[in-house]
Parts: sequence; C-alpha cells; structure tokens
Amino acid sequence: MPAFCAAYIAGTDANRTVKDELTAVITRHSARKRISVTDLINPRQAFFDRTHPEIQPSPERTQQMMAGTGFHEAFGRAVSTEEFVEQLVEFNEIVGKIDIYEELPVELKTTGSIPSDPVGWRPSHVEQLGMYCAMVDRPGGFLLYYKRSEWGQPPDLKAFDLEFADLPGITAEMVRRRDLFKEALDTGNPDRLPRCEWFDRHCDFSAFCGCARAAPLERMVGPGTVRARENPVLARRVMASIGTSTGPPRVTLGLNDLVFPRKAAFRRAGDGEEAEASPQERMSSLQRQGFAEALNDALWYGFPGDFKRIRVPFGSIRASIMQFRGIPTLLRTNRGAKEMVERKRLADEFPHYIDRLAFECAVADSPRGRLIVYYAVLREDKFMVYDLWFKDLPAIRAEMQRRLDLLERGAPPHDLPACQPAWMEKYCQFASTGCRCAEG
Repeated sequence: MPAFCAAYIAGTDANRTVKDELTAVITRHSARKRISVTDLINPRQAFFDRTHPEIQPSPERTQQMMAGTGFHEAFGRAVSTEEFVEQLVEFNEIVGKIDIYEELPVELKTTGSIPSDPVGWRPSHVEQLGMYCAMVDRPGGFLLYYKRSEWGQPPDLKAFDLEFADLPGITAEMVRRRDLFKEALDTGNPDRLPRCEWFDRHCDFSAFCGCARAAPLERMVGPGTVRARENPVLARRVMASIGTSTGPPRVTLGLNDLVFPRKAAFRRAGDGEEAEASPQERMSSLQRQGFAEALNDALWYGFPGDFKRIRVPFGSIRASIMQFRGIPTLLRTNRGAKEMVERKRLADEFPHYIDRLAFECAVADSPRGRLIVYYAVLREDKFMVYDLWFKDLPAIRAEMQRRLDLLERGAPPHDLPACQPAWMEKYCQFASTGCRCAEG
C-alpha cells in the first residue's frame, strides 16, 4: 500500500545541487598536520594521501571507512565508559588514538573474516597495537576482531592477547619511520619511504606511487618478538557486556508512533513483548547504528550551521525535527534497494519515509520537505535527494491527531492503520500476535 500522505503530494523534484554538495562533503578529506600511528603503518601511502587530495576513495570504500569509524565509537560506548574510549596519546611527536584504554590498550578491527593468526595474517594490525603499547609503556594489549554481519551471515567476535618482547625495538622503528615521513613531506620526495603493504593490491595511488622500486617495509614485530594467544573468555565477556538495544519500555509517544501506529498500540498494550536480543543481534544493531551516526555526523559537521534541530509540539508529542537550510529534512539509509527509486514511486516503495516527512512538514507548517536517501547497496552513486511539496497540511495534521487520540485512549491495534511497508511485518516483534499489517 502507498503512504497515507501520497494523496497530499503536490510535487516531487530530484535536487541535483544538494546531492552533489552532500557527495562532496562525504568524500572530502580533512587536512592532517600531525604525524599519527596510522601514518607510520604505511608511510608511503600516507604521503600520497596527504599530497594528492584530489584522489578520493570510491563511494563504496568511503562507506566502509565510515561504517568502521561509526562502529568503533558505538562499540566503545557499549563495552566501556567515556573516560576510557578513544583515548588520545602522544609520544615523540607522534599521536595515536586507542579504541579503549583502561589498564591495557584495546584495538578493535572490523573485517570480513577473522584470522586464526593475526601476526601472520595482518602484521600491520599487530604493529599498531604494539606502537600503542610502546607509547603508554605497557607490555601488551588486546586485539579484537569483529566480523561484520553481511549477506545474511551473523557477526562474530574473536579476542587475542598480545605480548611484546621488544618495546625498545618498536620505539626505534617508530622514530625511524617518523623521520623518513617528515623528510618526505618537507622535500616532497617519497623515494626513501618503504613499500607499503598494499603494493599490487588495488591501491588508489598505484599509478604513480613507485612501490615497485621502494625498499621492502621492515616490520616492527614478528614471531620472535610478539606472542599472540586467542582469548575466548575475553570475547565472551565483551559480547555479554554489550547492553541490549531495546532499553526500558517507552511510555511517551513520538512521531514515529504515528507512522507505525499499530505497532505502537501493541507496544502500549504490552502484547508480544520483544525477546531479549542475542549478543549477535546486538552487535549487528551496533554496526547499523554506528554507520548511521557516522553518516549523520559527516553531514552535520560538513555543513556548519546549515543543519539544525528544532522542537515543535504536537499534542502530547514533543517532536524533534532536523532542518537543512530551513527545510524539514529526513535522512534515511536504505540497505535493500538495488537501484534508486524513481520519484513517482516513492510513496509506494518508501511509504514510511513519506509519511514521516509529511508529518514533520505538517507540524512545522512547511509545505516543502526534503528526503535524503543513502543507498548503501549501490556501489557508486549513493545519494538521492528528493524535494517534496505537500498540499492541505491541515488534513495531514487531522489524521495525525486522529491516530494520536486512538493511541492515547488505548484503542485496539486493529482500529489503527496498518504499518507500512508490508514487508516489515516479518521483522516485527508483534507479528506473532496477529497484527496483519501485511494485509494492508
């Protein structure tokens, strides 16, 4: 079924100007001046990354990096506290940011597969943790591998204890690479920088990096200087420490409850209580949440002052609406569509997006709204920006009030409109109660 507000759409445009602005902000690199631990892992690649800002990673690669950054932040908040998450450390003009640092450094890596031997599989991961240990004078730390939930495969987590036998050797190599990197930046000549680990592996700078002529990278660590042991007890403890995503039951109503009113009615009636999420489900939730937060932050801080949140009351609802340059704006990440949805089909394919945007426009008394859809599955062109105009805002507000009145007086769920789109029923915790939303 199409969105309730489909009948009130007066016009839809694809806003290419805003789309290009958003794409540019997402792909833009911030200028870095200080030398970091990540620069020292592959200093030749770091040199070209700084000196050739015109070469940008692909949209797919940018998405992966944002997903990793967002997941790191969400994961850290879930398993530790603010005082220990994302700790900045400095040492000999080198800076680093440790994912979690309480007594020993903890480094988290997101991957498509988990190694059985991190030293032999990705020595750069071990080097990074070794550098952190050298910077804070700790004999070892923990390396966590999170296997992403992709293509229907469940996520997984594996933990390793790492002990470093030659911290002075790691320190000496850090200083040597630092000096070579500074020299290359000062002279504009990277010839003395070692070959990076991405040589001949689809590096963005392979056309001119000169890795084929460069000296091999001297590893800071090896089988004789580091011991790695799997720690299944730590992995289980970390998984168990991740709080449930459901939290305490909500009492107040929000705008989304008017978009999915039947689900809200079941929830308020206490029917079909959702079972506690498994650790794997919670990890997947953190993965999605982290990317959404990273995308939102990239846009929010990429347009200083252009994104604002305003609070507008609607009965007992205290709605919070995001505006972009004064226009109610809805940002959604879609992980199902394999192609961009034509504007004339928006109300059929994304009824929940359209109703939510129309409701926000109605409470903000704005006939114009903006829907930004980030198509995660698409490999290249990720963004689409739709500008929609709505007519008869009072009629939309009247339907919102009708739904709110029904919910507040505890009307039976089937007296309320079915939640849309219909495919969401199979993922709803109330489907077993006979919600019949898929029937329309």
